[in-house]
Formats: sequence, structure tokens, C-alpha cells
Amino acid sequence: MDRVLCFLIYVIAALARRTKFLARLGIGSYEEWSPGKKLKVLLVGYNGARNTGSDVRVAAIARQVKEVFGADRVEITVMTLDAATLAGYFDDDVTVLTFSSLFPRQLYRVCSRHHAAILCEGSTLKSTFANALTLFLCEAAAVMAAQGKPCIAYGSEIGKMEPFLEKAAVRLCRDTYFITRTEGSLAALRSLGLKGHAGTDAAWCYDGAVSADTAGRLLTEQGWDGEKPLLGIAVIDPFCWPVRASLGKWLKGRLGGDLSGQYDRWYFFSDSPARREAYRRYIDEIAAGAGAFLREHDYFPVLIGMERLDEKACRDLKARLACPGALFLSGERSADVMTGVLRRLSALVTSRYHGAVLSMEGGCPIVAVSMDERLDGIMRELAMEETYLLRVDDAALGEKVFTALSAAAADEEGIRRRVLRRRGENRESLAEMGVFLKSYIDGALGRDGKGTR
Repeated sequence: MDRVLCFLIYVIAALARRTKFLARLGIGSYEEWSPGKKLKVLLVGYNGARNTGSDVRVAAIARQVKEVFGADRVEITVMTLDAATLAGYFDDDVTVLTFSSLFPRQLYRVCSRHHAAILCEGSTLKSTFANALTLFLCEAAAVMAAQGKPCIAYGSEIGKMEPFLEKAAVRLCRDTYFITRTEGSLAALRSLGLKGHAGTDAAWCYDGAVSADTAGRLLTEQGWDGEKPLLGIAVIDPFCWPVRASLGKWLKGRLGGDLSGQYDRWYFFSDSPARREAYRRYIDEIAAGAGAFLREHDYFPVLIGMERLDEKACRDLKARLACPGALFLSGERSADVMTGVLRRLSALVTSRYHGAVLSMEGGCPIVAVSMDERLDGIMRELAMEETYLLRVDDAALGEKVFTALSAAAADEEGIRRRVLRRRGENRESLAEMGVFLKSYIDGALGRDGKGTR
């Protein structure tokens, strides 16, 4: 199914090139920027699944686009799977457009109505989560290129891809400019022959509207005494990925009335007895390590579900810990609330990249339990990978979590200084990215008087 989708996107890219030719002859049309028009910018990403990291990224990018181009001179459209989940994240002048997992035709039409596109999803080119997600981003890149419009991937991660997807990404994204969020991703990008430079993640400039006092009140409502240091734990199911399309599973589920494991339509999470056992062990080990730390240190635990999908993992962990604690789930709380809580923490164990990013505003020590290169990159930037970077399938993971948390508690102030220094550097890098973004789009469209069009 992923290969069928890939072929369909090749066809759409070819049609987009033909449409451009026909439009030059006065047959058919698509939107082009010209002097006097507002710049129409399309933000293409994975939004609407109540993923705190993805949502704050696109909100931060929208704000930066307004800042660098001028709010009165730009029109922004954000694509989402569910508009209701983004309520309150954007000003009224930002258009929120709902799309579905059957996206190829709709995405082509939306791209045709905009002058520039920004790929907002951090996991841009990789097979870790879903080939369909990467193909969604690649289609936007290909259509914009076919119509002679700029497309830039903003704060991107480049990882391992299946061979057919890697070939498609190279072909469809050859005119896209990538700003990666780590040097490792830049090296992977260059190995594909694609162009770009290293920057950082867009979420560094996200300033949530929930104050520290409000976050403290919400924590108090769940049993915090207002004094104890807070230990955040953000867990996931690392073993249910990737999501894959399967008409066979869908038909069997429809006929048998059992669609367990379904993500959307004919997309299903990966599942097997071995994967379920690996997940159980991951939760048990983190519970063992964090539980041992809590018994020796007087911290108050806060379980954090950064995406709606994380609710089961958080509830499973809470049951294993068997101690009082708070629970904050993105399915029930806005990104502002989640960010406010993360910035009150004294320490964080996380398998979520943006859990780390959003907690670092307060200099929070981080223990990363990583499933791929995203957390690896941030811990290497901090030069903390030797002690504080763990793997979801590590042997004796519980002991390593306990050891890392104990080390963090012993060097809390030293780690805080390191984290805050890196946070400042990343904010500076993001400001530079904003300057480049404007220059790149203006140059590509001839808005600076020196473009090629």
C-alpha cells in the first residue's frame, strides 16, 4: 500500500508539472505570487493528533513567519487532521484546514493555492513512524517544485528509510531546502545528495501562555504539596511503530468486528507477541528505576503523556509505580498546560523529544530513554550522552534509570547551567533560521528584486 501511495504521488507530481505548462498557455491555473499580493504560506505537518511537540512546533513557526514577513503581509494556512484539537493555538488570521489520511488530491489542490510551503514535521524523512507521513511531506515538496514555488523543511530530522522511500524522497525533494535540527541529520541529508544546513528545532521559541503559578496550582490539585521537587516521566509505546497500511487487516477487521490496533482507516500499528513483551518490559523497567529513586529521594512523580497515544503507557506506568502522583495527558490538556508543567520539573525521564525541549526552559536535568536518533541528538548537544542517554531496549534499563537520576540529583546545578546555556544557543540559532527563511522565500519568488522568477 505504501508503494501504491508513492506511485500515486509520482503521478500527481507529473500532473503538477503539466499544469504549470498548460497554465502558461492559458489553460488551467494555479496561484502565483505577484507584487501587491499577500504572501500565502502553507504549513504542512502532523497536527491534530494531540501531539504536544508537533502542535507547539507549528504554532511557533506560524508566529515566526508573522514576525519575519509582517503579520499584515502574509496569509498562513495550517493543515490538521482535526481542527478542534488546535483551538486556541493560533490567532484568528491563521486558517486551519482539515485534511484526511486520503490526502494526495487534496494536498495537491491546497499547494496550488499557496505561494510557499514550510514542512513543519520534525520527523521529516524517515520510516520510523509511518512511510505515509514522509510521503505526505514529499508530495507537498514535489508539487511546490513543479509549480516553481519554494518549499523549505524547517528543523527537520533525517533518519533511516526503506529503500523505496529513500529513492522517492531523493527524487521528490531535490528542490527542497532543509534546515536540519542536528548535525547528525545534516550528515544523513548530505548522504542523500539533498541540500540544506544545520539549525535547531522550532519549538525552542515556543512561549506557552500558562504561567508557573498556574501550572503549580494544577499540580497541587493532583496532590503536590507545593514544596517537593517534581520528577516528570514521559513514556510512550516505542514498539507499536511503524504504522503501516494493510487492506487485509482492514477487511478482516470490518468483517470480524475487531479493528484493534487500527490507527486510521486501513493504517495499523505494528503488533506481535514479541513487541507486546518488549513494551511490558520497558514499562516495568522504568517503573523499577524511577520507583527506586522515589524511595530514596523525596520527589513527587508527574506522569506526562505528550501525545494522545501515550495515555495507555502513562496509566500502565502509574499502576506499576503504585504511589501517589499527578497525571497530565495531552488528550485532556492544551499544549500551554503541558509546557507549563514541563517547565516546573526538577528532573525528567523522557522518551519524547519535545518533552526534553520544552522542559529545558527551566534548566531541567534530563534522562533520555531513546528509541531513535531524535533524543540522541539533543543529548549529544548537551554532552550528556555518556550517563544520561539510555535505550528503550537496554538490558538492566531500570538500574540505568536509577543511576542516571541519582547522578542528576547530585549534580543538579551543574546540569542546569549546561542546559540553560544550550537553550540560549538554540534560541539564537532559531532566530537566525527566521532570517534565512525570509531571505530564501523572498529570493525564490523574486520578492527581493534579485530572484530568478
